[in-house]
Amino acid sequence: MMRRREHKVSYLSSEAIFAIPAMKPSKVILSLLICAFLMLSDVYYESSSKIRGYAQDLFMPLGALVNVPVDLIASLPDSFRTRSQLKLSLEQAELENKKLKVINQFLEKVSKENEELNSLWSSARLNFDNYSFARKRSISSNEFQPTLIVDIGRKSDAGINDVLLSPSGLVGKLISLGLYSAEIMVLHDVRSSIPIITEKSKLHGNVRGSGTGRAGNIEYIKKTASYELGEKVYTSGIAGIFPVGIFVGEITSIEDLADSEFLKVEVSFLQSPFNQDFYLIYKNE
Repeated sequence: MMRRREHKVSYLSSEAIFAIPAMKPSKVILSLLICAFLMLSDVYYESSSKIRGYAQDLFMPLGALVNVPVDLIASLPDSFRTRSQLKLSLEQAELENKKLKVINQFLEKVSKENEELNSLWSSARLNFDNYSFARKRSISSNEFQPTLIVDIGRKSDAGINDVLLSPSGLVGKLISLGLYSAEIMVLHDVRSSIPIITEKSKLHGNVRGSGTGRAGNIEYIKKTASYELGEKVYTSGIAGIFPVGIFVGEITSIEDLADSEFLKVEVSFLQSPFNQDFYLIYKNE
């Protein structure tokens, strides 16, 4: 049953007429004061920003709880995947990882080859038109006659007795030539004999190889010759096979043997065909 103050009764039809009672003046004044207080506190202290911040902190856990069902629904397809599918995905990922490793190794190799080619080309001091590139194919394991095989271009105009160079100096000379390859007799070969001249004493001689890993020897040097240790040795150009002034090595040992009428002068070959992949073929003029 409704209270009397919540409705009025029509005198014509005796039906209830519902109406909202008027707010008391004291409540209106209190409401206005509260609104004014909130407005002033927001103007001077930015209270609304703080309240919004606290409200966000308060409702953040509620938002996370609301997202839980969404995350569960999104993860359902992965939970239903079979073990074989997961294994296949893992194998594919491992395969891609191996491919990336191979690509990185290839890029490192290309970078090293570019550095080697740049160093090789910068070492060229003669007529550039007479140079052509060669790449090592193989080298024999014969200790005393190590034969180097290099790849050459079909359009290369290399010929027999042309010299093979590295950034460190003379490597050897061509002794056999095909369409795409050439055979090189390296300095270490016991058959190799290079006409040389020393840097300081300006003495001429012939350096003969002694085998892989061994120093060469300057042949038939009288004991009156004044060689110096550490003296650099270059091609002399005598006989016209090797160009003048190509670095061959340096003198590392001088021995006066009692049972010989000649000095034993050893020349260390600083360049080695084993640790080089690219070379220059120089066609001697």
